[in-house]
Amino acid sequence: MKVEVHKSQDFYAGLLFIFFGVFAVVVAQNYPMGSTEQMGPGFFPTILGGCLALVGLIVLGRTLCFSTEAIEPLSFRPLLLILGSVLAFAFVFEPLGLVVATLVLVVISCLGGWEFRFREMVFSCLILAVMAVGIFIYGLRLPFKVWPL
Repeated sequence: MKVEVHKSQDFYAGLLFIFFGVFAVVVAQNYPMGSTEQMGPGFFPTILGGCLALVGLIVLGRTLCFSTEAIEPLSFRPLLLILGSVLAFAFVFEPLGLVVATLVLVVISCLGGWEFRFREMVFSCLILAVMAVGIFIYGLRLPFKVWPL
């Protein structure tokens, strides 16, 4: 029996919700539940994980029944480039500073999209670098290195 899946984004999102919901419930079992009057540390993650798994089942069920778009194969290029951009940010942040690390993050993550526009990338780099410095350096007064100097 062949099951026809529709709306691949919803299908994968449903699977992800179920995975994280079940994971939260399993991890929370190591903590005491308590009761509704005296909630223990395992109470909230268990309830939240169960709700997340339920939402995942609903989203997954809708993709099997109610839509018309065919499922697309999972693409690894955007996934790997976005993950790589975050890792590059982490490795570049300390030696080169916040501005350069932000630029590296934006450039690599822009390469993960299917439509690369140079002007949009430059605009995003400038805006995000200015916002990062404004928020983290001036707003929160965190002692980050701003430039590689």
